[in-house]
Amino acid sequence: MQAFILGAGMGTRLAPLTHILPKPLMPVFQKPLIQHTMDHYIRCGVKDFIVNISALPIMWERAFPEPTYRGCRVRFSEEAAPLDSGGGLKRIMPLISHDEPLIMHNGDILTDIPVAELLAAHRRSGALVTLALRSIDGKRNVGYDPATGLITDMRHALGINPGTHQYAGVCVTDPSIAELFPEADLFSIVPIWLELIKRKQLAGAVFDWANWHEVGNPQSYLDTVLSLNSRERIHPAARIAPGAELGEDCSVGCDAVIPDGCVLDDCIVWPRTHVAPGHYKRCILTPRITVQA
Repeated sequence: MQAFILGAGMGTRLAPLTHILPKPLMPVFQKPLIQHTMDHYIRCGVKDFIVNISALPIMWERAFPEPTYRGCRVRFSEEAAPLDSGGGLKRIMPLISHDEPLIMHNGDILTDIPVAELLAAHRRSGALVTLALRSIDGKRNVGYDPATGLITDMRHALGINPGTHQYAGVCVTDPSIAELFPEADLFSIVPIWLELIKRKQLAGAVFDWANWHEVGNPQSYLDTVLSLNSRERIHPAARIAPGAELGEDCSVGCDAVIPDGCVLDDCIVWPRTHVAPGHYKRCILTPRITVQA
């Protein structure tokens, strides 16, 4: 199976953290967010990853010095400037197999939505694209008809349904969707999906029971890390002085230094960060800046 991870967004809502790292490379415990996503897909059978990138390409080179991850192929589609969701997909079409569906995953989403169930729903629907949906959180601006399994509206653009569900940032698309692409290189995928709604070719599958997090801004990034269970919250190479105090939900990266007189309460400390003495609450501490969340 093949997966396309959208990583080329500018991450403006996560600024100034995204001035240091692209959003998919934000540390979640002891590895980048995107590698947690890849781990999930590898467990589901994906062997081929394509990631579109734009800002800070040198950071991607450092995160992936080889074109593989855990034995799977990883290829990058570099965009001089972000081409939006549709343009990014159009650009990678020559890189994918057109004999099988393509999984698309927004780079700021952390979820365990099962690929097998999403693919099964896609095959049952006979649609060109099937979106993973949620009805219990986020902005519910997608109209969905459970009787037919079809999407009926998005963002109320067709004036049919103001919304019952949220797009979960994961979908399965048939590569033949390329026939609907405009000549332009920069465009959103949403108008394509609206056209598919009219053709009854956009389906949905609801995954309210799955774990799902959107790392969209400093607050949601911090809340995501605080809410997850992990035995790897403190990297063994972190240097924590005996007189430092850390809350049980804090996360501390490799080669971080926490001195005596430092109190951390609900904080993320990035790798190689030297924390100054003081009391920090709901902060993201990096080698260059500290962000209050």
